[in-house]
Amino acid sequence: MFGNIFKKTYSIALAMSIVCCVSPLAFLTSSVNGDNSPQVTQEDLKGLANRIAVMVNEARTEHGLTPLYVTPYLCDCSNVRVREAVFKFSHERPTNENFDSVMDTSLAPYLSAAENLAASEDPCTAEEAFAQWQNSDEGHWDAILDPEMTHMGVAVTYEHKDRNSEAFKEDPFEWYWELLLIQVQKDPNCALLVDDPDNPGKKKRVYTADMELNGQYLPRLYEIIPESTGDLSGDGVVDSFDYITILQYIEYQDALAKMKAGKEYNEELLKRPRTFNALQMEAADCFKDGVININDAKVLQKYVLGEVKALPYEF
Repeated sequence: MFGNIFKKTYSIALAMSIVCCVSPLAFLTSSVNGDNSPQVTQEDLKGLANRIAVMVNEARTEHGLTPLYVTPYLCDCSNVRVREAVFKFSHERPTNENFDSVMDTSLAPYLSAAENLAASEDPCTAEEAFAQWQNSDEGHWDAILDPEMTHMGVAVTYEHKDRNSEAFKEDPFEWYWELLLIQVQKDPNCALLVDDPDNPGKKKRVYTADMELNGQYLPRLYEIIPESTGDLSGDGVVDSFDYITILQYIEYQDALAKMKAGKEYNEELLKRPRTFNALQMEAADCFKDGVININDAKVLQKYVLGEVKALPYEF
């Protein structure tokens, strides 16, 4: 269902159930009491949620859309909502407020929001859960491929229920999935005054960039952990692949800076965001001066060619 509520636009998609094949998951084991209930850790659930986030961006990229950033805060909000869904499977919260009330607009200032919910009786992989949204005719896929969306939070939870209980008969779901998507507000510090074609002789304000949310990052299947300065891929070897990676990062950051300043930039570069985690940022700083720029790329290239013998580079 879709609707306009107050001043914000909510694109709401709801699936009452997911019918999954019973597929063994690596982390599922028999419980001590022998009821075959899964023993699920928070790390297991975070891994499933991260996999969903990666698949969202893979789908958007395949359709020519920019990927969505994940933020810790939105994931926290998603975790609240997915636990609420265990007891009230609805876009309306147990407090009778709409789902978006879970967010503090000072931490996530947004123009529009969407929520995908799903539940399953049987254990299912992230791929199976995502496929249900992909094949849904209730707006799930439209929400995922909404070109206006910029950020997301994802959460998965498991609630074991006695198969013989009344609670299970009323609600035979144990796995719950939640995807929260938002379109952030424009950055007020990145605006230009341009000629207004509809009002000759007058100017209008045009915003050139979205707001950045605290801790935003692009999800990856595996966390990259560099072993040394220059090792941006985390494979323990500093090679041409690392040089290309730092160049792509610098090109993206340069295009982003030009866009925010209202200068001419390569739009194609912004369609393929390049971000580093904190460890990669440290590994990319080949001079250890707190700045990553073309000089770091040059010295990394010289290291790969054997012209520089050690990193970080010291004068």
